[in-house]
Amino acid sequence: MKIYELCLKASFRADFTMEQLMAELGLVMDHLWPYYLQAAVEAGMTRDILHSELVLGGWSPKNGRMLATAYAKDAGGGPTRVQPLEGGVASPGEPLPGRPDSFELEAVLEAGRLQADYLNESVGRTVAGGRLLVADLRNGQAIITDVAAI
Repeated sequence: MKIYELCLKASFRADFTMEQLMAELGLVMDHLWPYYLQAAVEAGMTRDILHSELVLGGWSPKNGRMLATAYAKDAGGGPTRVQPLEGGVASPGEPLPGRPDSFELEAVLEAGRLQADYLNESVGRTVAGGRLLVADLRNGQAIITDVAAI
């Protein structure tokens, strides 16, 4: 919630751009992470299950299109992993490189299943699954579709 609050406040700056917010968000996650870890430990959670993945997206007047960047952080330490998303399926991890990007729902569903299987296998237990939600983002419009169970 704090990251959302900071992003919202940043959007009211006179010199606000999506590009600048995307450049700053990884550093913000790094700054706030110790507080997240502390709160989780106080709540009795074990550090090995703590992780966060965020995707920031929005319309860029400068580029005349939607931009999106993924951010990932875990309790293992190290800086936030930042991955600009370029016109395709947004997915961290290894199972999708080399696959052609397709926005057809069947292709997106298959990519979602591959990603969930990859994450579950890499962690050794079920951490991903449920309903696959697809976001179609355009200038002035966001459509969320519940595709299917994965």
